[in-house]
Amino acid sequence: AEVQARPPSVETRSMFFHLDLEKLIVLAPKDLRRNLRDLLRATLLRLVEGKFFRKYGYVVAVTNIDEDGMSQGRIMEGSGDVTFRIKYQAIVFKPFRNEVIDAMVTEHLTKEGFFAKAGPLDIFVSHRNLPPDLEFDHDAVPPMWKGDGMEISKGTNVRVKILNTRIDAEGMHAVATFKEDYLGIV
Repeated sequence: AEVQARPPSVETRSMFFHLDLEKLIVLAPKDLRRNLRDLLRATLLRLVEGKFFRKYGYVVAVTNIDEDGMSQGRIMEGSGDVTFRIKYQAIVFKPFRNEVIDAMVTEHLTKEGFFAKAGPLDIFVSHRNLPPDLEFDHDAVPPMWKGDGMEISKGTNVRVKILNTRIDAEGMHAVATFKEDYLGIV
């Protein structure tokens, strides 16, 4: 059964945000040179873009860097290192509980459920959060969940509702359901 369009009464909230952020960058004295701004810019991008932060989520892209903070370093006593407090703006991805998201099923299908991916978000849908008419067919090649005219296997696009999320330095993880109205194969 194909997923129907989302009804107008469903409230939607964005999981993408444009935030003002700040990062403390420490440079050794040997790194202080003429192209200091370029070095600070490259260091900031290396440290934050494509990284996970528990408080903010996944930094998709830095959109603006405040040039003023780049010229005001502070020397640390003892080491001679210089710290720069860089203010920047970035687009971040952070899904929340009860948000509906489209994802693609990955190769991990078992009788316990299946895994899917939506950008940097790893999603697990337990067999308890699947409609009761779906059954796991381990004899199928590739293994799949099927029933009621649906087949869920690797590469299937699905629409799920997030039940819980966890963000750590290694990634962003969610548990989701497939059991409610307007959820299913996309």
